[in-house]
Amino acid sequence: MGGSMKSYFIICLLLASVLVFGQDEDKEFKTIFGQDYSSGGYGAVELKLGNVNEETSLFVGGRGGWVIGHKFVVGGAGYGLTTNNTFNYQEDLLNENGTMVTDSLRPLKIDMGYGGLLLEYIAFPKKAVHLSFPLIIAGGGTSLGSKKELDLSGVNPNDWSTYDFVERSPFFLVEPGVYVELNMTKFFRLSAGASYRFVSGINLERLDNSDFSDVNFNLALKFGVF
Repeated sequence: MGGSMKSYFIICLLLASVLVFGQDEDKEFKTIFGQDYSSGGYGAVELKLGNVNEETSLFVGGRGGWVIGHKFVVGGAGYGLTTNNTFNYQEDLLNENGTMVTDSLRPLKIDMGYGGLLLEYIAFPKKAVHLSFPLIIAGGGTSLGSKKELDLSGVNPNDWSTYDFVERSPFFLVEPGVYVELNMTKFFRLSAGASYRFVSGINLERLDNSDFSDVNFNLALKFGVF
């Protein structure tokens, strides 16, 4: 997904914000933090489906934090890439005889993970259906690896278990999102939505920031005291 998907996500985020903040929960005069200072907390398991290097990818992880006044969350989040993302890179390689093979296709596997600060605003949390706006500010790392066997012909990349690191890089990530939440019970919420991975700082020879930045479609199960 390219720039058009990024623009679409930003437009949807803005429209959702206008929709939520344009509603009146009641006629009472409101302050920034309101008069309800009660606090709680939650933990969530989450699946994120998006593209990495133009290949469908699944991230698995979780998030959670301290819930202040039912609306504001401060906590942490972390996710790891679980799918076998591979691509062929054309480069000069040494064969078994030690001679250089020019423009040989080399299959490489991508690993990726990130974690950091979670900030979240929950709009109208006492309504059965409402919106939430999480923001993740994180650091992460990615690496490219090549299977150790010299003869790669006929090898299914999905069967890779051990490989040599070819190159690796840290990165910085900002991921805003918008979710629809359903209050299933008093202590359980089902949350589904979309977010965008803005990745910067990638320092790889074979891939760049745009290969790791994309829209995610997310599903989270949230448990706690809201």
